[in-house]
Amino acid sequence: MPRTNLCKREVPHAQLGRLIIGFLGLRHNPAADVAAILGCSENTARARLNYPGDLTVSELISICRGLHIPIEDLRAAIRY
Repeated sequence: MPRTNLCKREVPHAQLGRLIIGFLGLRHNPAADVAAILGCSENTARARLNYPGDLTVSELISICRGLHIPIEDLRAAIRY
């Protein structure tokens, strides 16, 4: 029988996703900007933004350099 998880915990990488979205600002299509930085399709970029835990280290570095995200903010957003 399936069980319901009533504990509403935050996904561990959700703060990282909010950091990236925050640095993208109020742009019309943030997935297009991330796709241009990563050199991938918009669907892949959208998936990476929705599930930032799936980002590779090289993709994360590229996004941080492309959006000028300070390393201190990135370290604060990554929880383990």
